[in-house]
Amino acid sequence: MDDSHSADDGGGLSPAVARRVERLWAGEEDRRRVCEALATYGREDYEREADRVRLAILKVGEGTVEQVLTLVSTAKRDYRDVLLWAEYPEEGRAEWSRRMELTQAEKDRLAEIRLRDRQQYEKWLKESEG
Repeated sequence: MDDSHSADDGGGLSPAVARRVERLWAGEEDRRRVCEALATYGREDYEREADRVRLAILKVGEGTVEQVLTLVSTAKRDYRDVLLWAEYPEEGRAEWSRRMELTQAEKDRLAEIRLRDRQQYEKWLKESEG
């Protein structure tokens, strides 16, 4: 199972998340604050895919404790926002792609965008692993 979709019961941080926290924050106090915040996501039944969302928070948070705290709150309201920003950033900005009916050219363009989005996310997963 790849690190971005491993099972997590919400009780603690997976090794994939913990390793990234260690790499992104040098200070022990910052790491503690980030870990505590991340651990609050996934406790409720409606807080789905805890490990995947936590990784997305780390990616979008860009090493800023305050941003992580804000993103955890956002994820608790609607985790799909955080996943969109982390995993599908270009598609998320392509407002035209939300129309109900797309031309074949637009469908092709959207497929290319989705491929680029997936590639950038997989690159981040690999690079952030160390």
